[in-house]
Amino acid sequence: MTKSLVSQQPVATWFRYCLLLTTIFNLFGAITLAPPVYYPSNIVGLPKDTIFVHWVIASWILILGASYAWLAITAKPEKFFIAIAAACKIAIAILFFIFCARGDLPLTFLFGGFGDLFFACAFIFWLFQTQQRSKINAD
Repeated sequence: MTKSLVSQQPVATWFRYCLLLTTIFNLFGAITLAPPVYYPSNIVGLPKDTIFVHWVIASWILILGASYAWLAITAKPEKFFIAIAAACKIAIAILFFIFCARGDLPLTFLFGGFGDLFFACAFIFWLFQTQQRSKINAD
């Protein structure tokens, strides 16, 4: 099986920086959503009766952040992963917006929602840019 020209091209420098910023963003998200371990109170106002759920969400955010770092370091164009990541970021942004509007989450979560929406747009832009490049190379 031969590799396509697109898979051999490195990821654009701007997108590698975007992935590194997303890694940092996710690190802060994982720390914020994890149940309080090192600090005495729940500073972000999440429900206290769902500690297991908090750990699951925080661990997934951390794992995805590590995945973004890996993609940035290796500069491999993993389009399928980026498409799924964009969909997840849009979903979490919508959930943050809805639950903030209902009053179930503090308004500070809006910042996280806007951050995820920004990164989702950057991911989608990169996907379209990569698709355009692959069409040009195919011709």
